[in-house]
Amino acid sequence: MQGNILEAASSKHHAQSHQAAQASRGSPYKKKRLTKVPLYPFERHEVTVACCNYHPAGHRSRNIFSMKLIYAVLLPFVLLVSYRSYRLIVNYAAARRLGVPIILLPVSFEDAWWTLLKPLFAWVQHLPWGLGLWYDYSDIGWPTEDGYKTVSRLGDLVTTYPPAIERIYKDTKTFIRPDPFTQIFAFYGQNLTSQNGQGWQRHRKITAPAFNEQNMRYVWDELHNEHLRSDFELLAMHVLTAVGFGQDSASLTSTPPGHRLTLMQALSFILRHIFTTIIFGNIKIPDALLPSVLRQLKVAVAEFRLYMQEAVLQQMNQKGSKDRTSLLGAMVSANEAEKQVQSEVPSSRASYLTDDELYGNIFLFKVAGFETTAVPYLAAYPEIQDWVREEVDAVLPAKGTVDYAQTYPKLVRCLAVLYETLRTAGHVAQLVRAPSTTTMLPVPSDQPGGHAKTIAIEPNLLVSAHFHALHLSPRWGPDSLEFKPQRFVAVAEDGSETLTVPQGDSAMYAAWSFSPIICPGKKFSQVEFVAVVAYILSRYRIEPHQEAGETTEGARARLMGVLDDKYFNISTHLKRPEAAKVRFVKR
Repeated sequence: MQGNILEAASSKHHAQSHQAAQASRGSPYKKKRLTKVPLYPFERHEVTVACCNYHPAGHRSRNIFSMKLIYAVLLPFVLLVSYRSYRLIVNYAAARRLGVPIILLPVSFEDAWWTLLKPLFAWVQHLPWGLGLWYDYSDIGWPTEDGYKTVSRLGDLVTTYPPAIERIYKDTKTFIRPDPFTQIFAFYGQNLTSQNGQGWQRHRKITAPAFNEQNMRYVWDELHNEHLRSDFELLAMHVLTAVGFGQDSASLTSTPPGHRLTLMQALSFILRHIFTTIIFGNIKIPDALLPSVLRQLKVAVAEFRLYMQEAVLQQMNQKGSKDRTSLLGAMVSANEAEKQVQSEVPSSRASYLTDDELYGNIFLFKVAGFETTAVPYLAAYPEIQDWVREEVDAVLPAKGTVDYAQTYPKLVRCLAVLYETLRTAGHVAQLVRAPSTTTMLPVPSDQPGGHAKTIAIEPNLLVSAHFHALHLSPRWGPDSLEFKPQRFVAVAEDGSETLTVPQGDSAMYAAWSFSPIICPGKKFSQVEFVAVVAYILSRYRIEPHQEAGETTEGARARLMGVLDDKYFNISTHLKRPEAAKVRFVKR
């Protein structure tokens, strides 16, 4: 026993000596605790054993730094999630008070970052128990892919109820375009889509003269003088360049001195990356810090701005010297005239457009492309194609000039094809509005056949019609899901035909929005479309492209399936355009 005591004591002495020696050298050893350990249960003798941990000073500093870094990253994230959860609860409570069907969205198209990151979360929609149901509704273009599915499940309030739609879009003093939706296309300058009230009236006053009958005739002549192209987007670009800018089509594909891109390259890049342009169009970060796509975007945005500046300057220098006035020329002339009026009668409020506002409206007109979806529709429905061609052959002269004033008004069936195409595959997904004051909105009854009721819509509450569901509603008849242009043609007793919207209900059809805010380019788009369709059908037959071993009926069925598979990117597009090939067979 004595030997054991001495051995333990010796160990104690050795440990203490070792600690002292380490301390004298600034040892990293630290005494953590002291424990009384009996040598034997029956002995009263005890020794003190030092329990030491090794803590290098550098390691301790790194731990502290790591913890601070974790807190710095996690704390903002936790605060953000907490705030958004709180707002979601508040919004849910407000929605419950309305007594309407509710779909909860943890994120939505109002979050700019979600537009970029949404594809990374596609797996969410496959979660069980409906946990990912919200994913499809988080995109501003969800009505395009949704069609009539949500309305058939939740009812008209989503919203295809004509009285509500009429109230929302015709009462422009109460229901206004809310920020930030007004600024979607304003990265070049304020324009028709970014203004409300008097601001919108000022823009409308300057831009409306551009869409006169003289320019409609210009569109018609330009298209009938143009050889058929395989690329309809290029055809639309040609028209917009000639009629819009007053320039020939060579400017589309040539790079003028002082430019890095052609007009076609600059505009095409912007349109292909339109959502990226909306978010980063005016980014000021040095190029060296940007990814490749944003560097290219900066160049494209700057190049198109330069093209617009040069076009405006050219129009101002010409001062009516040309025989024809382009859309831009008419707009510049109207703006200069308004400047002259204001210089003679000074006013505190400008009635003309600034240079940036001119550029903003020019870009807006360029965004409006040619409706190409009708071509595969005509290929998929040969009986409709024959019906339209019958009219074309009866109206267009076999030889000679095709006069706009004499010909265009008679091509009712051609125009009906455009109306039906926009009904089934329309450009508009949503037109978001918000009331400036608390407003009562008519809504349908909860019970079939019940009386309509009203709900109170508070200021800044976003509302929108579901235009695709509106256009596919059973109110159009039992054939509402079919492609049938004949529904837009009324036949009189004498056999004459006129264009009409079924039921005469303006709130049933929204291809060019509603009065009083109608798309200023409505007539322009109609003349452009009718001219192209009449030109094609007078010379060619449109047929589906047949794959190897595919029958004609099989090609038609495949093409119709492709036409049903759409998505939204500023306008409606086919998800698989390469599968919608058609061929033009000479008549």
